[in-house]
Amino acid sequence: MPAGSCVLFVGTLWHGGGANRSAAPRLATTAQYCQPWLRTQEAFALSTSRDAIREVSEELRRMLGYSIHPPFVGMVDGMHPKRLLDRH
Repeated sequence: MPAGSCVLFVGTLWHGGGANRSAAPRLATTAQYCQPWLRTQEAFALSTSRDAIREVSEELRRMLGYSIHPPFVGMVDGMHPKRLLDRH
């Protein structure tokens, strides 16, 4: 694709990229969604500082993985992940 182009496709599509024949790095962004209580490949609960998480809304905390699916799916060390915010 030419520089500056964008492609969108359904996540179930098998896809791949050709060789980068330029001297510049090829950057990509992927946007994906799953239920917050399912741990994603990128663990936002680990990669976002607890100080930052304490500053955002409850809804955003839930979306970043500080939630469970009752009775216990999504627990961290046998506890609700929001309890991690109580630790300093």
